[in-house]
Amino acid sequence: MPIRSLLSFAAGFFLLFAIYHFPEFFSSFWIMALFKIGFIVAAFFLARAQGWTGLGGYGLSLKSKWLVQLMVGLSLGLTFFILSFYLSILLGYESIVPSIALTTFVGQVPMLLLMTAVPSVAEDILTRGYLYAHLFKYMKPIHWVLLSALVYVLNHIWRLGDGAAVLSYLMLLGLVLAYAVIITKSLWLAFGIHWGANIAYESTRTLFSTTSASGDTSTWILAGCWGLLLVLLILWEFYRKPLEVRYSTGV
Repeated sequence: MPIRSLLSFAAGFFLLFAIYHFPEFFSSFWIMALFKIGFIVAAFFLARAQGWTGLGGYGLSLKSKWLVQLMVGLSLGLTFFILSFYLSILLGYESIVPSIALTTFVGQVPMLLLMTAVPSVAEDILTRGYLYAHLFKYMKPIHWVLLSALVYVLNHIWRLGDGAAVLSYLMLLGLVLAYAVIITKSLWLAFGIHWGANIAYESTRTLFSTTSASGDTSTWILAGCWGLLLVLLILWEFYRKPLEVRYSTGV
């Protein structure tokens, strides 16, 4: 990468990183909301300043299939997080007690969707979209996936001391999300998975109170579910590529 491009990349990344993490030093909901929305605005103008027309440069263009990719991602994120949640319960590693009535929860859904979407897409831009726009053409895909996943883990600066189970699930989820970018060449599938997982997490935490009977076991189950999704995405990509070759050659 040319020195000028490297300096532009580094300056932009640290600007976005600072905006993303600044509200974590405060306990105010409004500061958090302002800076997370402000992050997306800043990312838009940064993309324009660096030569793109907007957030499409970071993989969020409204091209064909973007909505399909988003919906598929949402379904996968919801499914695999809920799978891990109920596996923990069925295996006896978690016990749950309902916290609020379902009718009360339904009234909270619009706000829950909004307040999970904005942080999800902000982190996706920071740890995937921005890196893809600037670095992918200089790296092998596997190297970019590993770098993006590592940046995703390190972005959780307040959780780096939470133990091997947390770091494992973050790394595996980071690999899933980075690989989703590679196979779609956009951010929509990754954003959908991330958003769906956050919706499921906040929903289960709102609806139920949980108690753990086995330390980190539930987190290891969550890591395993993300690992399973990673394997399925890899298998799907290997299956899809031969089909594309056969159709393009008329075989």
